[in-house]
Amino acid sequence: MIGKKYALITGGSSGVGFSIAKQFAKLSYSLLLVGNRDEENRKAKEVLKEEFHVEVCYLTMDLATPDAAQQLYNYCENEKIEVEVLVNNAGFFFFDAITNGNTARTEQMLHLHITTPTLLCALFGKKMKEYRKGYILNISSICAHMPYPGVTIYGASKRYIKNFSISLASELSDFGIKVTTILPGAVDTDLYNLSDKTRKKLRKWKLLASPDKIAKKAIKALFKGKIVTVPYVINRLILFIIFPIPHKFINFIKRKLKLKPFIAE
Repeated sequence: MIGKKYALITGGSSGVGFSIAKQFAKLSYSLLLVGNRDEENRKAKEVLKEEFHVEVCYLTMDLATPDAAQQLYNYCENEKIEVEVLVNNAGFFFFDAITNGNTARTEQMLHLHITTPTLLCALFGKKMKEYRKGYILNISSICAHMPYPGVTIYGASKRYIKNFSISLASELSDFGIKVTTILPGAVDTDLYNLSDKTRKKLRKWKLLASPDKIAKKAIKALFKGKIVTVPYVINRLILFIIFPIPHKFINFIKRKLKLKPFIAE
């Protein structure tokens, strides 16, 4: 790469994205944080610069639009930002039936989880091929293996990212570019709209993982060239258990629990 090495992290101002930003700052990468909350971006920049003494810039933009990837790529080209690491982390979660009528929200998730990451990989991946070096980290979820009611779009979009990343890793492997996708379970962030009491219990039972630990495992897997990683034994055990569960049982649980729709970003 020419000049400073940058790590571009979507959703890098909070949650797992911020933890990933901290890890790359420790490795002396300059950072470009991209997200739709200006104040959050600004605060993250200040914290990272003060703690790690690296160059940090941010771009406030909506990544859930059809042309977001091209806009972001153009910004990097215009500002002469050479991206050595691309992290597709931005996302949100909602639990609801797809037929409940909120097509705008569904479209937003499809763009944010599928369209934008795909096009960012295509645009920056092409650039990385020119330098024959680069790293792409795509954040999926163990929900990629959970085609269940309420998470219809979320699970399917994370499945797409997993499969896409595996194919992309093969496409780019001969050009010195490493592509990794990580499938974490529940992470201790605001994404799931849980109360502090519930989060405390889940942490105690080891069912909520620390964002910092997830970030460390993701980056370690990326630099080692691991294509897919599922952190923690409990998550791998969950995947082993859920595969044989029949959908009739899933529907039974759905009716019994009567879970209410919610959205978290």
